[in-house]
Amino acid sequence: MSGLTFIHTADLHLDSPFKGMRQLPKEIVTRLHNSTFLSFQKIVKLAIKEHVDFVLISGDLFDGENRNLLTQVKLRQEFQRLNQHNIQVYIIHGNHDHLGGKWISVEFPENVHIFSEKPEMMVYKKENGVTVHLYGFSYGQRHLIERSARHYKKVDGADFHIGLLHGSIEGNTEHSPYSPFSLKELLDIGFDYWALGHIHKRTELSLYPPIIYPGNIQGRHKKEIGEKGCYLVRLQQKEASLQFVSTHDILWEKKELKFEEIHSFDELLAFCQNERENVRQNNTGVFLELVIRVEQVNEELLFTEEDLLELLQEDEEGREDFVWVHSVKLNVLSAEILLEGNQSFYSLISSHAENKETVLEALLPLYAHSAARRFLENLSDEELQQITEEAKSLLFALLSGKGGITS
Repeated sequence: MSGLTFIHTADLHLDSPFKGMRQLPKEIVTRLHNSTFLSFQKIVKLAIKEHVDFVLISGDLFDGENRNLLTQVKLRQEFQRLNQHNIQVYIIHGNHDHLGGKWISVEFPENVHIFSEKPEMMVYKKENGVTVHLYGFSYGQRHLIERSARHYKKVDGADFHIGLLHGSIEGNTEHSPYSPFSLKELLDIGFDYWALGHIHKRTELSLYPPIIYPGNIQGRHKKEIGEKGCYLVRLQQKEASLQFVSTHDILWEKKELKFEEIHSFDELLAFCQNERENVRQNNTGVFLELVIRVEQVNEELLFTEEDLLELLQEDEEGREDFVWVHSVKLNVLSAEILLEGNQSFYSLISSHAENKETVLEALLPLYAHSAARRFLENLSDEELQQITEEAKSLLFALLSGKGGITS
């Protein structure tokens, strides 16, 4: 018996608004707004090139419940390309594009199969007789807190069993806990592959059998750094070959530079320019955040973040392989040198800043505000650490009188 070849992708977020990026040059704004669809087109090309049997999309094709009509038409064209090569598409909808939204519907080609709100099984059969049972459901509404995995039941009569599920693995605090599940729950069901969605960070929860979050196909903000893409899967009766394939059109990166001392602005600029060239990639745009950690700086080194950013962004907007430095943070690490007589005060403040509960308590009024909390997500440990470091750097500047150094 021959095996299967398929693509597993999720969290396309087509038509993502990319909030907070309004100050960019027009060329880069256009590129950014097209990036999610360009990434999906790469997946379609990959599917055709590899002659896959089908493509699995595990939720959140669209960024919002009210789908853009033009985007739906463009998506249909890509599905039609797959149909011309007899490649099937199996889709579940997630919390962002749930079935309870309102939109003008377009009819997709016959190769597109969308799971309904109630858990169901679909059958795929290859020309050589290999049979696959695919299990899944689409969100009927945005907020789904039920443990949906308990509705999945393996049905005999197939060579392979594949589950599609959009939800959160227990213990994940960076995403809303929709349709939560445990690893044991999925393993006990006995499927050959679990095609997960919802978590934007690529994660292989299990390899035997594969239980996979492919992550989203295109990073949309500075928290979604690194390669983004899909999985090309070759499934045999007792083994699986997993290949992650990058599809992003724009890459988000964060780099840290550490120095004992910086003597001049030209020296600092050269360091940053060199790092900018190190991350440049052919045919790919890059949004870069630079964090510079230095033990001490020359007292005459006074500049603003805007000065450095303007120089690093110069002549980048017209390049296909642009590297747009969107943030520079200079963290001076030597509290003894900078604070001198204020050391005891700094130590007191610093000890509070390093206490996670204290930081969360300080942020509580913001999250309790009725207007603000609608736009806020839970902070990860990394983000809390970043807030702490930025607070310390601001404290350095205030107490040392070196207000020209920003972070």
